[in-house]
Amino acid sequence: MYLTYLQYCLPGSPFYEQRDVEGQESHFSLHRAELPEGWVRDVRPEWIMYSRADLTMPWQGWKIHVTATAGNAEQLLDRVSQYCFERRVPFKALAGLSMLSQRNSKYADRGGSGKFITLYPPTNEALGTALRELDALIGGNEGPTILSDLRYHEGPLYVRYGAFVSRRITDESGRQIECVEDPDGKLVPDERRPGFHPPDWAELPEVLRESLRARDGRRLADFPYSVSRALHFSNGGGVYLAERQDSPGRKILLKEARPHCGLDESGRDAIARLDTERAALTDLAGLPGVPAVDAYVDGVEHKFLGREYIEGRSLIDLALERNPFISQDGSLSPETYAKWIADVIGQVTRTVARMHERGWIFGDLHPGNIVVDEAERVHFIDFESASQDLEGYRQTMGVFGYRAPTGYQGRAVDRYALGCMRIGLLLPMTRLLSLGAERATDLSRAAAERFGVGEEYFEGVAEQLAPSGEVSETGSGSAAGSAFRGVAAAADAGVPLPAEPVAAVAVSAPSAEDAFAVDHLAGALRAWRSPEREDRLYPGDIRQFLQPGGGLGLAYGATGVLWALHRCGGEVDPEDLDWLRRRVHTAEDIPVGFHCGLAGIAYAVQEWDPELAAYCQERAVRSAESVRDLSLGSGLSGLGAHLLDTGELAAAGRLAARLTDLLPPQQDRIAAGLVDGAAGIAVFALRAAVALGNPEYRRLAERLLDLEVTRFGFASGASPVTAAFPAFGTGIGSGALGLGLGLHDHVRLTGDHRFAEPLRRIITLAQRTTAAHNGLMNGRLGLIQMLLAIAPEEPASQAAVRRALEEAAWHTTPLGPHRIALGDEALKLSLDLGTGLAGLVVAAAAARDARCALPLWEGPR
Repeated sequence: MYLTYLQYCLPGSPFYEQRDVEGQESHFSLHRAELPEGWVRDVRPEWIMYSRADLTMPWQGWKIHVTATAGNAEQLLDRVSQYCFERRVPFKALAGLSMLSQRNSKYADRGGSGKFITLYPPTNEALGTALRELDALIGGNEGPTILSDLRYHEGPLYVRYGAFVSRRITDESGRQIECVEDPDGKLVPDERRPGFHPPDWAELPEVLRESLRARDGRRLADFPYSVSRALHFSNGGGVYLAERQDSPGRKILLKEARPHCGLDESGRDAIARLDTERAALTDLAGLPGVPAVDAYVDGVEHKFLGREYIEGRSLIDLALERNPFISQDGSLSPETYAKWIADVIGQVTRTVARMHERGWIFGDLHPGNIVVDEAERVHFIDFESASQDLEGYRQTMGVFGYRAPTGYQGRAVDRYALGCMRIGLLLPMTRLLSLGAERATDLSRAAAERFGVGEEYFEGVAEQLAPSGEVSETGSGSAAGSAFRGVAAAADAGVPLPAEPVAAVAVSAPSAEDAFAVDHLAGALRAWRSPEREDRLYPGDIRQFLQPGGGLGLAYGATGVLWALHRCGGEVDPEDLDWLRRRVHTAEDIPVGFHCGLAGIAYAVQEWDPELAAYCQERAVRSAESVRDLSLGSGLSGLGAHLLDTGELAAAGRLAARLTDLLPPQQDRIAAGLVDGAAGIAVFALRAAVALGNPEYRRLAERLLDLEVTRFGFASGASPVTAAFPAFGTGIGSGALGLGLGLHDHVRLTGDHRFAEPLRRIITLAQRTTAAHNGLMNGRLGLIQMLLAIAPEEPASQAAVRRALEEAAWHTTPLGPHRIALGDEALKLSLDLGTGLAGLVVAAAAARDARCALPLWEGPR
């Protein structure tokens, strides 16, 4: 999801934004040119479509993709578009070079990688004509391979069978799936997985048979490795566990690189980076923790680097498992864990210093690129960002939270990451360092208190976080006295923000406590509302743009912000309410569910606009007849739970009856979690069982809760550490904390204690954990609400709530006269209920009142 957020981080805005599609100077020249007579242009954020009113495009068929590089894209688009205009072939093309680079970047979706232009020939005969004529026109030009397609001759033409016009179905978890129609008229998924996999019923056109034979004839000859399994895939290639053919049993890590794919910010592709990795490993051979190179070989159009396979586990996984403030394992005390981390970082620091002595920067240092073996020795992996430019190197790839800010060059890049590791492996919130060096002070002080570390642990951190300084072999710098004096010195040195930071304006800001006040929320809303926009009223999460009606709903839209304001005693502006009414009445395809749909809007506005509430509820009930989405967040379970809350038992009963009809036979295919998954469906089923007196619904709920308990790792006898990451990473929305709310429902509604043990384990985890995100749906604000709903009287809960509010203050930053909260992924600011300032204000009020304020769990109002 993090990579999706990056697409909405536009320069110059402190908030997540959609890309403005009109009149961008970065568009290819075709998209700004006058069109031939009869052609129309449909401008969208990523693609620009060209069609004619006198041409009827089939629903589906064999389509042509043209691939390109940054160097030949404009030329290919000119030639292909001219051909299409002359031959009357509808087509679409990416908007500009930035879109092409995104499509071909390292972590882009492999299913869409390489697709630059798409042509829609209406018949198989037209397909054959277009392929032959285009091949004569542009054949042999370079471009990335399109993994889902069949290449025609030497490219850059590729073909696959698929939809020409978007048709979708919604699965049981509310996900929209692109479809094609089978011979029986049934919509089935339009598969875009790697490999050429046309539907069985789609006859291969004659023009493609030679290309299919050529593809099947390409085989590796004299390849020295046999692959046993894939470990990881990115758009740049795969990583595999392999063995040497001539040495069975000898494990090799095999890295694959695809040409023109996996681009970094400098435009280097995966093959260029694999060349760098081979050179770095060769030069650094013999250093502690540097794997040995085995061979560098050619595959079919790809390159492969074989190197020593390291038996061990990544440092990030071990830290999540062992950190006593994250994991429910509890086998390590805070002091013991900190001692282990200090030893690990000491090893990393010494090896990095020796790399620098040999003339190499590692370039992408973070806990995911460190493997720890059974003997607790550290090993470095992934040298593809390494560089020999010790003074001028600038990072072109990196993990947010460990990536050096803009302006850091050469060895300072590695030093910055070392400082982040020293803080982040205790408190994994180093993304907050983008807000300024005072966050290093906050995090270091809290880490010292929780882990019992002394000032010697933080010595040198100030120098590492600053643009200049030296890394010593021991990891200790020259800072004297208090650990925090050294960290604070980074603020005086003016530690800069990373590239495209949150655009905060540091003025005389209110205190963090004031940021929790409803008056502060109201002021921020007045300052940042956008009533002229149709997509949203208040800036919030990217889900405002990804979901139908996303800017309207309770979790991420205007409704949730207005509800938060009203619930905490503020006044709802009539103009804002008018905007919401107008958009709800005019917007199409608003889901029916609770967090992201009509039911949640009805719930939120019923006290101050009963007419709008009634409209939303009636519209949702009418729409529900054709809805297959069962989720609480956007589907039938969310609507059903709301209807039970309002006493509409007959309508709720009809929805409950549909659960058994729509649930897939293999229920483990249902997504996990409260909002989009099985736990949320169980909440509605159980509440329906109690309200309607139907034991079948209770049995259904218990089956779903059993499923969730097992896959979150809370089943009897399961290792407790297996549940650590879901709770740490995804809170109540899709993580273990949301499951806790579902289990709590079962206990309070039935009096049955069959789920008492997993519920107690989840409560214990919530009382100890440190969340990665801040929001209500996916972070510590939801943790607060969950503990107030389930175990508010326990001293451990009260302490956890106080700690979470302190941490929540760290996620705020000045913006004009207000403090605004960072949204999910901490890349931009947010005002919404699910991820931003509105959720923070509600959580603070709930903590003050010692009473849960989470919709559906807040009790009588």
